[in-house]
Amino acid sequence: MRMFTHHALQTPVAKPLNDWLTKSGPVSALMQTARELASLETEVLSLLPRGLQDGIAVAGVKHDNRGPQPEATLLLLAAHGAAAARVRQVVPTLLTRLQQRGSQVTAIRVRVQPEVGRGDWDTGPVTRQPRTANLPPLGLTSMDQLAQSLESSPLKEAVEALLARHRNR
Repeated sequence: MRMFTHHALQTPVAKPLNDWLTKSGPVSALMQTARELASLETEVLSLLPRGLQDGIAVAGVKHDNRGPQPEATLLLLAAHGAAAARVRQVVPTLLTRLQQRGSQVTAIRVRVQPEVGRGDWDTGPVTRQPRTANLPPLGLTSMDQLAQSLESSPLKEAVEALLARHRNR
């Protein structure tokens, strides 16, 4: 059986895309930053408890050189408020562990950033099914007696409206 290959795969000058990305000017700086963030995210996720790893992502590191000490703030994104609250509880421990591993991060901030396009989350509005249960006859009788015993008031009007709604079903 004869196999066919594309002519570009046979030329000795064809190079992998990664070689081009690492050698060109502005793109190589971008690739270096992407690699650093990916390794930082791996390190952060390895330090977090297993239950928190799914709802957290590293957004970036903000460098501030205006003060006497340069600062590097790590920004973490949480998928929801509960994940953000749980991560904020472990921020001091996480920061200490990152610094022990040689990271230059001096502070950690956590923000809630829901991932709208994520397929495994239900992002549509919640639709509620209307209640179909009626009051039992004894309940209707009791509510009717209550409505008759009440003086004219907003409560009496509400009880009568409730009775009217349940009698029409």
